[in-house]
Amino acid sequence: MPAEGAEPAGMRSHVTFKTPRFNQTEVQPHFINPCCFGEDCIFWLIAELRERGWADLTDPWQEDWGWQTSGQRDGRRYLLSVGLIPEDTPEWLAHIHERPPLLERLRGRGELVVLPRLAPALHQVLRAAPDISDVRWHFEGVFRRGGSDGAVDPSAPRSAGETG
Repeated sequence: MPAEGAEPAGMRSHVTFKTPRFNQTEVQPHFINPCCFGEDCIFWLIAELRERGWADLTDPWQEDWGWQTSGQRDGRRYLLSVGLIPEDTPEWLAHIHERPPLLERLRGRGELVVLPRLAPALHQVLRAAPDISDVRWHFEGVFRRGGSDGAVDPSAPRSAGETG
């Protein structure tokens, strides 16, 4: 059984990208924290993904760092989250979180069923937008450690620098 937060071999769940399309500077009165950018981004992603068959996505809600939506496919709940990474050149982060039910994991049947379909759909949305650039897919654990530049495709195999 994979460790907590471990990804299946060959499947990346975090994507970074750059675009001036979404609000990155104007703090809205309803933001929980001044860093809660991503509202316009998540609404756009939901609309684009719904057009591609992901009608189960809910209306988004705000977290203390960004925005989330959820859905349920094949009996499996999942989250899609979006937030802004404030760098010299700001970068957006979207990530997909799917956690198989405990009983399935204990029985060794906790394969991911949503991520392998949602990541390519999200990739298509991002690549189709002419004002979005530098789309890079990352493994969660490697991304959290700052250990790679990612890959151009969510199903790209691990590189030598992406162990663990």
